[in-house]
Amino acid sequence: MLHFLILIHYASTLIMTGAIWLAQLSQYPLLAYVGRRNFIRYENQHIRRISNIAWLIIYIELISGLLLVFFTPDGVPAYTAKLGFLLIAVIWSATWFIQYPIHKKLAHGFDKTLHRKLVNTNWLRTISWTLRALIWTLALSILL
Repeated sequence: MLHFLILIHYASTLIMTGAIWLAQLSQYPLLAYVGRRNFIRYENQHIRRISNIAWLIIYIELISGLLLVFFTPDGVPAYTAKLGFLLIAVIWSATWFIQYPIHKKLAHGFDKTLHRKLVNTNWLRTISWTLRALIWTLALSILL
């Protein structure tokens, strides 16, 4: 059962790592080219559509990550799950206290300064998810 939990956790982490890199290098920078006339509608649709996809995976990652803190498989260093979960806390904090407020403001219209802030501050989540992917890749390599 623990191996299945790690696989679910690892899969959700890899999916979100890919999604955040896509957002960081493509979706967020391209917001500058939507145009002012369509920007509000685009931003609201972006938030709605990405939320429908991402939140399920993010919750799976959160719950499985928490379970792994308490039930770390033999052979996997305990700090792996704890560090991984600390990074989840960083990601969630950055999402709710940095990214979400910026998106809420952008939902009222494009602002070049806010857009730049959105892209620049998203590196925190991008790096955190990448580190999580590396941590769990190492953990799985220990188990295999």
